[in-house]
Amino acid sequence: MLRYEFLASFETTRQKLIGAPSGIVNVARLKMTGNTKTVGSPLYVLLNQINAAAASGLHLVAVGMAVALPDICVSLSSLDGRSNGQKYRDWCAANLLEGDFSYVTGEDLWSMRCGVLHHGRYGDLKHNVARVIFAVPTPENNIFVDNVVNDAYFYSVVDFCKNLCDAAYRWHESNKHDQIVIENSAKMMQYYPNGLPPYVVGMPVIA
Repeated sequence: MLRYEFLASFETTRQKLIGAPSGIVNVARLKMTGNTKTVGSPLYVLLNQINAAAASGLHLVAVGMAVALPDICVSLSSLDGRSNGQKYRDWCAANLLEGDFSYVTGEDLWSMRCGVLHHGRYGDLKHNVARVIFAVPTPENNIFVDNVVNDAYFYSVVDFCKNLCDAAYRWHESNKHDQIVIENSAKMMQYYPNGLPPYVVGMPVIA
């Protein structure tokens, strides 16, 4: 077993979840030698980091994880801990708000998910739109939410990620007491501030 003597002091405070509806506080922040890590529900940690990545300019990383969120939510609620294309599309139909995703179908988002995660592109998009264009933040702070320009779906990248995170947050708030969700959540990748015995202790790890 690897042992590492990590001497930092830990301080836990309450912090609003990035991407959560206004006023909701349900994660903590863990301060480690000047660096801040978020701890709490593994899904909420992921939502925090997707939004943080989008807001800090890591747009490709943020989009890649954002379009995977329906899969992750489906997997959390599945007996076998897995998802598939039909379940992904059904989750989108049930959980995405009309005003946030009016011009794309669950099939479009599934195509985006497969394209981004497997090929580094937005997929075939043979359904409601022919392509996706994300607006990058500018000093003028122009925001475009759920727009169509000719045959293209046009969206501000930060808001696209935030709205998918909001949908995942709302879904989890409604299902967090389900026993299957609880059991599968424990298997998610997450921070272990003091290590993961018997493999490593005395230092923070992700496992």
